[in-house]
Amino acid sequence: VGIKQDITQQEIDESRVFRVVQGILKEKLSKRGVRVVTGLGKYFRELDQKRDGAFSKAVFKQALTVFHLEVPEKDFEPLWLILDDNCNDKVDYGEFTRAIIGEMNEYRKAFVRKAYMKLDFNKTGSVPMVDIRKCYCAKKHSRVLSGDATEEEIKSSFLETLEDACSNSSEVSYCEFEDYYEGLSIGIMDDEDFVNILRNAWGI
Repeated sequence: VGIKQDITQQEIDESRVFRVVQGILKEKLSKRGVRVVTGLGKYFRELDQKRDGAFSKAVFKQALTVFHLEVPEKDFEPLWLILDDNCNDKVDYGEFTRAIIGEMNEYRKAFVRKAYMKLDFNKTGSVPMVDIRKCYCAKKHSRVLSGDATEEEIKSSFLETLEDACSNSSEVSYCEFEDYYEGLSIGIMDDEDFVNILRNAWGI
């Protein structure tokens, strides 16, 4: 029973740290979530020469500075100690970004996967940008329906952001596709609103 209570208290403490950090960054991410999440993903993939997805504290601090997501030292240190549970001064990129940004729930992720699978029908793990260009539909985008933007403007903006996020601008991996929607997800509170964006854009 004592151990169970200790674990529960530890989980409560960890959850509090994550909430504090995410709260600090929420406002910074609200208007530029897509650019930040896709930019971070690309930044780390280019640094990951060992292809193990793990980075040092110094690298993560530098990345947060580059993307203007600085976290106060008093909040960064406990976050790092929680994530670096084997004390080897290395933390997995995915764990770190989930901790500082949060993560899409499984319901949303399922629709992101569904959209990508429709594009990657040969299951190669990569989709040519020309196919993305052909399949993306902006007709039912909220800004098009309100008359604030044309279909072509929305489509161009989407493709430009996605191309910037990709290591190879002529193709899109699932990680890069998911990063785009992870960033978009930050600013959309309602699950159904988020899912409708995917349905309207990809016809799923």
